[in-house]
Amino acid sequence: MQRSFYYWKTVFNLSPKENETLAQLNVQQLYVKFFDVDWDEATRAANPVAKSIFQQKPPSHLTITPVVFITQEPLQKLDSQGLKVLAKNISSLLSSMSTNDSLHLSSEVQLDCDWTVNTKNQYFFLLNQLRKEPFFQNKKVSATIRLHQLKFITQNGVPPVDKGLLMCYNMGNLRHPQTKNSIIEEEELKKYIKNLEEYPLPLDIALPIFDWYILFEGNTYKGLVRDFQPSAEDAQRDRVLFQRDTIINGYRFKSDQWLRHETSDPVVVRACAERISKKLKAKEVTVILYHLDQNNLSKYNQNELESFYNSFR
Repeated sequence: MQRSFYYWKTVFNLSPKENETLAQLNVQQLYVKFFDVDWDEATRAANPVAKSIFQQKPPSHLTITPVVFITQEPLQKLDSQGLKVLAKNISSLLSSMSTNDSLHLSSEVQLDCDWTVNTKNQYFFLLNQLRKEPFFQNKKVSATIRLHQLKFITQNGVPPVDKGLLMCYNMGNLRHPQTKNSIIEEEELKKYIKNLEEYPLPLDIALPIFDWYILFEGNTYKGLVRDFQPSAEDAQRDRVLFQRDTIINGYRFKSDQWLRHETSDPVVVRACAERISKKLKAKEVTVILYHLDQNNLSKYNQNELESFYNSFR
């Protein structure tokens, strides 16, 4: 079992707490998002955005696996010729970003895309084109697999890659006001993994260690609120109701709006990890925690983080 974290911030600059955690947990590998691919309406082209800047040299013992996040729009807008050009551009940018001498790259590259039934063919075509490109030669190619893509395999298909990364979070209805926790719930997970053993790709596993707030106005979903810093009193509540218009940390809230706080409870994360581990057929598995950030880490002790990994021994 290989221990890893996702690093999902644009500027690579590990804090002392993040470095300390990597050392304590003996983590030797990071999956680092190098850039996103999104659609630019002005140029009518798929362009890279949010490119990573390595402000700090990664520790020499860390192996870096590049991750590219691809949004839906390029798949919806591009024809086959456009997708071939996109594959060349992705490969070229990865090559140029990887010339950094301070990066010790792994033999894997990962594509992250929440493809749908309607974009399946375009995404799989893009994956096949990528495998022909120079940067991808002699590389193991992996793709993220959402739980709905696992459950509805007949409709969603199986991506043409060497292995998958099953994302064991974001499994509930985020927009429904009665949802208790859309990040992770064991009962919800059970609905998706009944046929996990039959999935034709070897699977690595990603587990959540993040929290967030969901904003509602009455029963109407208004959006995600990240990096919200509640008062000490509100931090103990699952729901925060605003009784008057207020501004907190730059966020404007109207009277009668409310926030639902969702967390990755360590007991639940461990229970889900143990349930999944019993159904995995891969002998070698990488377990990735999402994601490496000192605020996320502050909510767990070392034993809890260790237990997430050790569930897959």
